[in-house]
Amino acid sequence: MTLSLRQARRLKEKTQAEMAKLLKIHVMTYRKIEEKPDLATVEQAKKISEYLGVNYNEIFFAYQS
Repeated sequence: MTLSLRQARRLKEKTQAEMAKLLKIHVMTYRKIEEKPDLATVEQAKKISEYLGVNYNEIFFAYQS
């Protein structure tokens, strides 16, 4: 089963503000990443995946053909 970034964050009961703080970015920037995960840098994507305990490829490459 493939989760969206938003779903993965909610399962871990984290807020967008908490995620932004972890990544040291503005919350609006994080919101944009949730809407369009390919905006995340590789470093950000890896941090998010590790923090949320999800597979990097499932979140950031699930919708690419």
